[in-house]
Amino acid sequence: MTALLYIHGFNSSERSHKATVLGQAVKKIGLPDALISPRLSWQPAKAIEQLESIIEANQQQGLTLIGSSLGGFYAAYLAEKYRLKAILVNPAVQAPVLLQDFLGPQFNPYTNEEYELTQAHMIELEKLVVTKPTADLYWLMIQEGDEVLDYKEALKAFPKTARLTHEEKGDHSFTEFERFSVEILRFAEILTE
Repeated sequence: MTALLYIHGFNSSERSHKATVLGQAVKKIGLPDALISPRLSWQPAKAIEQLESIIEANQQQGLTLIGSSLGGFYAAYLAEKYRLKAILVNPAVQAPVLLQDFLGPQFNPYTNEEYELTQAHMIELEKLVVTKPTADLYWLMIQEGDEVLDYKEALKAFPKTARLTHEEKGDHSFTEFERFSVEILRFAEILTE
């Protein structure tokens, strides 16, 4: 059975709104196991190791990635490495630069984890930057009202994609994400009708 691997963002978790929406969507069609939504380490290199392990265990059955914010940054790296389709939702395409502003003590409100984000973690992120994306692998979903990221950076980083959802207004969480549940499951070939 084809699966969808949800990759959450910075200081988020497998219980985020988008993960919950997708979990409800696969349950509704009677395929609750079609969504894989792990809790990832806050350390970039460890998070990538976790994701690579999941991909390698599930790749034969067919897998599509969906990543939000920092998860979108991770998804692009993994899509290129494993030649997988990926949906990037308001992706943090400049993660190594953006997260410089967050160096120091951090708290994840979803997991209650406290940790220290360091320059070493920025170096881990720099190793994951995708400079030449393979256009036909991606569905880019952006909203101009994103208060955290500049949507223009995502358009620059992914000038051509298999599919583009570009909306005015909205916000970083991607307002009314649930509108796209069925289309996401079709893109991932979980729904085939």
